[in-house]
Amino acid sequence: MCLGLSIINLFDCNMPEKRTVKSRSYVNAVLVFLIVELLGPAMSAEEAAAVGYDSSEGVKMVNNVKVSLEEAKAQGVWEMFRRVSRIPRCSRHEERICEWLRTFAEDKGLSYRSDGVGNTVIELPATAGYEASAGIVLQSHVDMVCEKKPDSNHDFSTDAIKLIEKDGWVCAEGTTLGADNGLGVALSLALAVEKELSHPKLELLFTVDEETGLTGAAALEQGFVTGKYLINLDGEDDSFIVGCAGGEQTQITLKLQLSEASSSYQCYVLEVSGLRGGHSGIDIDEQRANAIVVLARVLDVLRQTADVRICSVEGGKAHNAIPRDARAVLCLKPAELERLQEQLSILAVSLKGQFALTDPGLTVTLLGRRKSVCEQVFSGDVAYRIVNLMLALPHGVYRFSHEFDGVVETSSNVARIRTFAEKGELEIVTSQRSFDVCSLEEITGKITAAASLAGAEAATSGRYPGWKPNVDSGLLKKARQVYEKLRGREPDVKVIHAGLECGVIGEKYKGMEMISAGPTIENAHSPAERVNIASVDNVWRFLLRLIPSLR
Repeated sequence: MCLGLSIINLFDCNMPEKRTVKSRSYVNAVLVFLIVELLGPAMSAEEAAAVGYDSSEGVKMVNNVKVSLEEAKAQGVWEMFRRVSRIPRCSRHEERICEWLRTFAEDKGLSYRSDGVGNTVIELPATAGYEASAGIVLQSHVDMVCEKKPDSNHDFSTDAIKLIEKDGWVCAEGTTLGADNGLGVALSLALAVEKELSHPKLELLFTVDEETGLTGAAALEQGFVTGKYLINLDGEDDSFIVGCAGGEQTQITLKLQLSEASSSYQCYVLEVSGLRGGHSGIDIDEQRANAIVVLARVLDVLRQTADVRICSVEGGKAHNAIPRDARAVLCLKPAELERLQEQLSILAVSLKGQFALTDPGLTVTLLGRRKSVCEQVFSGDVAYRIVNLMLALPHGVYRFSHEFDGVVETSSNVARIRTFAEKGELEIVTSQRSFDVCSLEEITGKITAAASLAGAEAATSGRYPGWKPNVDSGLLKKARQVYEKLRGREPDVKVIHAGLECGVIGEKYKGMEMISAGPTIENAHSPAERVNIASVDNVWRFLLRLIPSLR
């Protein structure tokens, strides 16, 4: 047994920090083979491939072993997630999920309370023997980022998320899955109906509007929860998170000067599409393409090639998602179209080569529009300033941390651009993150300066605090012990370059000990979002053992 565990730890410690899915799968396969060979009849091949752990005396497996939904141990969690996935819950439209939670509590005979913005707590009294123990808050957010593929007809205001199982993962049909943070909600609700669980007083805290700026958590009032410990269930990679970045958003507004387009020009749509997108905090160091930034580069080349007039620009949706597509409506002289298409083909090849590894689906197209004549175009000076502003705005990693090795300290995401012809305005939204307040102000200052040089106004808002790590907390110590016993190895304890509600809640509830954990979720905030089935089992078993241990 000791030899088997040493092999697991050896492989885990010597793997590069940024492991690919393929490399993890390869290592898992090697581990299963070695464990079976070394332990012989003490564990069969099927047992060695079991999720997360076998028995309290068995070998504890690493994450991401392929498990089907039918084989999953956390069936109650998946049933709750299916229910949650049927309820529309885009950010700022969480009324139905909040009402469903209240109905759930009433049906189970549990007390609950809600505040003025919709945050809800369902309370479970302590079981026998735990009456004097400190309370535990299990926290998750009910909203989700609603993104879909361009060809999807999904209506997020009415339609259920369609779940698809594939090769040990669950994703959605053409949309974001909402595992961020629907699985956190599902884990809490499954614990609420787990009859064999012994526990201190539990407060299941469900916050609203996390994805647009943590505003639900910011609205929490003193006394809304009373627990000493908080377990945030918004983690995404089988680790313990003990700190996160703070951030803010900047809205840039540029007044448009519009003029009538000449009848000699025809209308075309320039589109950048097929990008991976992703979470603007977690995935920002992957150096994936940003559709707005790519569009700016294409517009810059085209305007140097021919007389190009811009009618409108739009791209991106959520401030915390890397834009996957963007488009501009252009007025062009038909006689110049062939020359533009040739230049565009050359540039497209160059861009596809640059992003071949991160965004192999990148596509740049210039197509005619049904409405052949544009009514209004940006004046030449305004168009020039808009393209230059799009090019100048910083996007991506700005600085890596000196304190936390390999962790992004400061970044910016050019998140959204829109033309409002009726108001005569163009709007750009950026999102900045940092562990360091001075660096956050520095990157925001650069964005504000670029806006000023373009003759635009910039307003920054929505600042939220970071979460300073407390590596000596009793909750973390107990969580480490439980994890090691279950999994046969030490947990990965880290800070992340994404906003978590722990920072906001920690500001309001001084002295509350907190950790964040969750299943393995990839490509959150994009239609490629998926969750590993085996990792859900691992988190479920971890919680079933951690909660009773906090006496």
